[in-house]
Amino acid sequence: MKMDYKKIIKIALMVIVLGLAVFLCVRYAVPLAKLLVTEEGREQICESVRNYGAFAPVIFMLLMAVQIVIAFIPGGPLELIGGMLFGGWLGLLYTVAGAVLGTLAVFFLVKCFGRPLVHLFVSEEKLQSFKFLQNEEKLELWVFILFLIPGIPKDMLTYLVPLTPMKGKHFIPLSVLARFPSLAASVLVGDSLADGRYRMCVVICVIAAVLCFVGYRLKNRLMRQKTKGDNE
Repeated sequence: MKMDYKKIIKIALMVIVLGLAVFLCVRYAVPLAKLLVTEEGREQICESVRNYGAFAPVIFMLLMAVQIVIAFIPGGPLELIGGMLFGGWLGLLYTVAGAVLGTLAVFFLVKCFGRPLVHLFVSEEKLQSFKFLQNEEKLELWVFILFLIPGIPKDMLTYLVPLTPMKGKHFIPLSVLARFPSLAASVLVGDSLADGRYRMCVVICVIAAVLCFVGYRLKNRLMRQKTKGDNE
């Protein structure tokens, strides 16, 4: 029987990637996720990043990229840290750069390893609920809307879109552009907290909460309409 060496190599690489992913999750991602959800943990991360001096921005961008690749790590607290460490403009710049790196990494990995890799972070039920993205008609518009609406898990979508016909050269800038308002809001909250501008934090958080509520309702309505249209 003739052996398919390309298939064997792909399976071997998949096993290596999965093993590395498990190791990184257990060794780094899980502790990082636990630190991000507490104020003391975030302060510890801030101090650790500061200790890298001139390389602190690079470390922060890598953390942002890792957060997107390891989708269960919460992104909002890390974006807050960007504002606290580097201020509004630089914090936003480094946050966006990290998001681009992470999105590129996920797109490349999913294109290489396909659904088995996606299933590490996204259930089959979730995949089926977004199956309408397989339709190329208005695909870019749908991706932009979904990434723009607050409350939708963007890192999950980052794993779903590479399974669609959409090309990376369109997906990367489109998704980052759509995520920009939420990234900017989180960074500005972090910057305001660091400067003691608590009133500004409250205003941004209230606006974000309202937008999340509206976005959640809008997302459900759009999903119901799309599902109904597909079934007709």
